[in-house]
Amino acid sequence: MKASRSLYTTALTLALAMNMLTAPAAQAFDLPLTIAPDQLSGYERTLFKHWIDADKDKCDTRKEVLIQEAVSIPKLSSGCVFNGGKWISAYDGLATTDYSTLDIDHMVPLSEAWRSGAWKWSPAQREAFANDLTDSRSLIAVTASLNRQKSDQDPSTWLPLVDKCTYVSNWIAIKVRYSLTVDTAEATALTTLVASCGITSITAFSIPAYAITAGITPITLVAPTPTVAPTPIATTEPTAVPKVKKAVKYSSCAKAKAAGVTPIIRSKNKTLYTLNKALDRDKDGVACE
Repeated sequence: MKASRSLYTTALTLALAMNMLTAPAAQAFDLPLTIAPDQLSGYERTLFKHWIDADKDKCDTRKEVLIQEAVSIPKLSSGCVFNGGKWISAYDGLATTDYSTLDIDHMVPLSEAWRSGAWKWSPAQREAFANDLTDSRSLIAVTASLNRQKSDQDPSTWLPLVDKCTYVSNWIAIKVRYSLTVDTAEATALTTLVASCGITSITAFSIPAYAITAGITPITLVAPTPTVAPTPIATTEPTAVPKVKKAVKYSSCAKAKAAGVTPIIRSKNKTLYTLNKALDRDKDGVACE
């Protein structure tokens, strides 16, 4: 089945401009995505091991996302039990103090990932995708009913109730990050949405291992704001981390972001990183990506 599916070599170029008819060329932002037919068979959710406790701190991936996205950080007791906390669902803007009403949504659903390239990945690659805490767009805490309504749909058939343009931008970023393909209906919808949203830039760095598996050249897009540090293939300099007069220890990434010091990169500000080392959950030298 896999061998019989030929990958279209045609690249989809999404012209990202404030106005497709009048925007100067300098405002355009081209994002190449590969169009390919979906792999419609073989998916099983168990092929993506998820909600693991990567750092062995008793908080699994689901709870790590809830901690990262809390607007009021819950107190943690033994076994990563939450006490208090407040969250705002990105898909409808609803606030809640009951985290059991939230699901952790994979921006690109597991079955959609499978259809668009993950069927070729190793078990380790699928596990890393399903538990990605290094890009805040990969996993999102949202109202459970909306997550289940979305199911495994792409933007051609489902969009959130609020902030649709951010959703579209994030969807594209994750597809680029993991070198996932798009089907024709998805490509058409993204082209239309990008134009109507006036998206002119997207931060995305593809992971080389996934690009190699997909058989394409890793993609690096120019970052308009500081986010994750680019891979060695990047052709642009990472945006410098804002300097602070005095290094401060923050109790959460939310507070660090509010102070405008994220991401906290060890190589850029050793003192600040050392104070906030506990916020670097994947121990890659970058806290609060």
